Amino acid sequence: MKGYVYRYEQLANKPVKFLLFIKKTPVPKAIELPDNIKSNFNTEISIRDILDVLVEIKITEAGNRQLRNEHLLRLLKGAILNTKHVYVTNLYHGGHISFVTSDRLWVSDGRSLILTNSKGNNLHRLFDVSKYFGVHVYSKQCRRVDYVDEDWNINKLSADNTTKSTLIKRKELWEPWCICHSASTGDLLVLMRYDSDNATIPLSDVKVIRYNSTLQPTQTIQNHKTGTLLYSEPIYITENRNGDIVVSDSINGVVVTDRKGKYRFTYRGPPEEFLLEFLMPHGICVDAFLNILICSRSDHRIHMIHKDGHLLSILSTKEAGVIEPLGLGYDEKIHLVLMGSGHNNILRVYKFIERQDYLA
Repeated sequence: MKGYVYRYEQLANKPVKFLLFIKKTPVPKAIELPDNIKSNFNTEISIRDILDVLVEIKITEAGNRQLRNEHLLRLLKGAILNTKHVYVTNLYHGGHISFVTSDRLWVSDGRSLILTNSKGNNLHRLFDVSKYFGVHVYSKQCRRVDYVDEDWNINKLSADNTTKSTLIKRKELWEPWCICHSASTGDLLVLMRYDSDNATIPLSDVKVIRYNSTLQPTQTIQNHKTGTLLYSEPIYITENRNGDIVVSDSINGVVVTDRKGKYRFTYRGPPEEFLLEFLMPHGICVDAFLNILICSRSDHRIHMIHKDGHLLSILSTKEAGVIEPLGLGYDEKIHLVLMGSGHNNILRVYKFIERQDYLA
């Protein structure tokens, strides 16, 4: 790999020769796996990706070349390798995933919420869970799982999984559709939707409410600066490490605002494919480099986008035997991504960041 990067540095100011070098030279593997595990590259590296990185090269006065980001290095490392899968007992499909530890996680399927381990064994199971998708989150600070129940209340389960209590009770016709915790503040972010079907005056409102540690609402995010609604059909919500709030919306795409609620961008898929097939985002997560990973049900792929919204890579899940990718979970300690399918109880395990990459 060092030789590969050195060759890149030598040709960085000669794009044509560099592209020929990329085309003719096999990409070295980023992760050495045991012989009994088959590894298949699932990353589509396009010429456009390479060109996007080449224009990011900064030439200093002394003639030294410096990369302003690590896009190319991670593209060259092959990004994601399929390593193994986990069969979760009693799971209908992998709708949403929350890591407890690297060996334990909560996963929901629209029927129940299951605490499972890396072998797929059921350690605990809740049945009073909302049938929608991003309805639970594990709080590492409080060592408990919070979830939306079937009556649209937000409950908490004690660390020993024995006691349930209500955190936030449903108010009027506002229904919490998805929740997450802020990694930086510990605040609870709740995406609410108004039940217009049962309202006297029909509304079509969706908003994000931030609750502090005492469960007091401190922020509401609802409209663009033009007055138009930011969200229509929210499915999942998460917070990036820079404070950005990321929402997957089945109608609007992936909508990103900053920590103050100011609109930043919307991702609806690759520009060249937008008119052909609209992105249907579902599960989302963020990695250690602030990149956003998105499950797309419309094309059976995972889209990796930069924190500022431009596309970095697209991973085909069909090659890994996954039709309709649904839920995503990210383990920040060992940098694993788990992906759930809308068709079975199999969770696919991916590893695409080595510890030395993160520390660098």
